[in-house]
Amino acid sequence: MPDKHKLTDEEQTAMVDELKRMEYEPLLPIEKKLITYSIGLGIVLLFVFIWMSRTFFPHTTKLESPTAEVKTATATPAPAAPAGAVPATPAKKE
Repeated sequence: MPDKHKLTDEEQTAMVDELKRMEYEPLLPIEKKLITYSIGLGIVLLFVFIWMSRTFFPHTTKLESPTAEVKTATATPAPAAPAGAVPATPAKKE
């Protein structure tokens, strides 16, 4: 499928000539107002959405410290193996 956005050499030179002939056009007052209102609305909505997310969806959950039981359970070492040989239990006869 050929690239539809590719310009030929003649179109490229015509485009460059047309851009050189264009005069500078300053923004109209209504365009300046629209830009200002858009940026202002964006900033206001940013703060509204931050407030809403912190109010309705709190994310500051504090982790509880381990209880005393957990601390003592992890602090005590595992029981040691018996020092002597373990006596064998006699097999039961039926």
